[in-house]
Amino acid sequence: MFERVISFVPPHIGLEGEFNTFRIGMKLHRQLKAGDFVSLLDTKDQAIFGRAQVISTDMGTLAEMCAIHSPNNHSEIPSTDKQNSPARLFALVQKLYGPHIAGFHKKTSVIYLKRIE
Repeated sequence: MFERVISFVPPHIGLEGEFNTFRIGMKLHRQLKAGDFVSLLDTKDQAIFGRAQVISTDMGTLAEMCAIHSPNNHSEIPSTDKQNSPARLFALVQKLYGPHIAGFHKKTSVIYLKRIE
């Protein structure tokens, strides 16, 4: 069995310890299970920069997932303003995927990871 690769756009913020990452679509929610290992890929350098173990996954609309899981997202972990995490994360996901893809009702996977390397 091969190890899944999850890519991250620099700068790599909040990717230590436990964190989550959002991905549009249901694919990763279906494919990854607690205990699986994944490689972390830098999208700029196309190089693996670490490994993590899946803690859990969740799936729902982008708006729901932002409301529930945004404070634990790797990009939000450093923020002291947790109240505005859902709006900031929604805007970031729209910037990364484009607003025509990342709408409020778009199915979204949230993957909780624990960095091991």
